Amino acid sequence: MSTSAPAKPAALAVEDLDVAYVVRGVPRPVLRGVSFTVAPGEAFGLVGESGCGKSTTAYAALRYLPTNGLITGGRALIDGVDVTHIGKDDLRTIRATRASMVYQDPGGSLNPTLRIGPQVAEAFTVLGVEGGEARQRAVEALKRVRIADPEAVMHRYPHQLSGGMQQRVVIAMALACDPQLLVLDEPTTGLDATVEAEVLDLVRILREETGSAILLIAHNLGVIRKMCDRVAVMYAGKVVEEGPASRVFDRPQHPYTV
Repeated sequence: MSTSAPAKPAALAVEDLDVAYVVRGVPRPVLRGVSFTVAPGEAFGLVGESGCGKSTTAYAALRYLPTNGLITGGRALIDGVDVTHIGKDDLRTIRATRASMVYQDPGGSLNPTLRIGPQVAEAFTVLGVEGGEARQRAVEALKRVRIADPEAVMHRYPHQLSGGMQQRVVIAMALACDPQLLVLDEPTTGLDATVEAEVLDLVRILREETGSAILLIAHNLGVIRKMCDRVAVMYAGKVVEEGPASRVFDRPQHPYTV
């Protein structure tokens, strides 16, 4: 008698999530009952106009909310672990080993006073890799994101790199732990069309190589349609429509999606 293997938990499961920001001492609700799942290896798109709650959803799911942000209801699970109710040490472990985030401003994610080499090497140091091995792994990480001359880039400061190169460096750092979940928050904002296409092609190739699940946040519908298997449409802090990308774009059901 054969037994089937247990199903793998979702890379990310957001369940009835409520978030508020405290403004002048008063909690202001910004997310209301947001729910969706990202399966292992899946590319899931979160789309909507500016201010609808896309980035807040991602920050809440990885517990990166600012100090005035509060999760007031629901929960978020990464690989089956409820990250909304774990301690700081366990949360740090989740971020170091299972989930990574790439922000929309790569320049803001890099320390302007440090060369690229030590910053990328640090992504491996936190995993327990030391000294020369961490540096070698950093070089390999830059090669992985198709940087042609990684040794030269290792010696440069962030301001000496283009926006597209900075974004590749940040993606290399995010992939250091081979995350099961990679969150990309508007990763091509501020890049011209040619560089945007290069970065998106890189993300697609890396997804195929690593098998990471991807949560892609964008307001560019073309990017979402090209990159994602499924998509959720957000409006005013709620998910108003969700489904396969082809169905949502070709046969939208909600008036806002239309």
